[in-house]
Amino acid sequence: NPRDGRIAIGERTILASGAMVEGEVTIGDDSSVQNYTIIVGYPGNGAVRIGSKVRIAAHTMIVATNHVFADPNRPIHGQGLKPEPITIEDDVWIGGNVFITAGVTIGSGSVIGAGSVVTRSIPPRSVAVGAPARVIRRRE
Repeated sequence: NPRDGRIAIGERTILASGAMVEGEVTIGDDSSVQNYTIIVGYPGNGAVRIGSKVRIAAHTMIVATNHVFADPNRPIHGQGLKPEPITIEDDVWIGGNVFITAGVTIGSGSVIGAGSVVTRSIPPRSVAVGAPARVIRRRE
């Protein structure tokens, strides 16, 4: 249950109206989480770690678990969840309406374009866009 986790929010970090944070979530200093963003971490292997000086635009979803659905003879809701950590390193900008899936790390200094779906890790200082998100250039 994500509600059993611990939430830690750094100094000068802003959570805008309508943002929801639950479960095992840590956000560093000088970051912002804009309106109607949802961040859900799970204790243990499904923690969400967000660094310092991170900007997360409105309507972003960061959820550190996926449904298990391998057995077609059982209802999906009865097959459980597979939590995996999400890490967003320092100085990252995440555009609006982004979805970040379980098991992903976004490297420091990266930019994720609006509307992207991040299904695999992004190296530091990258610009990634699309569904699924792909690196289109580096910020060197």
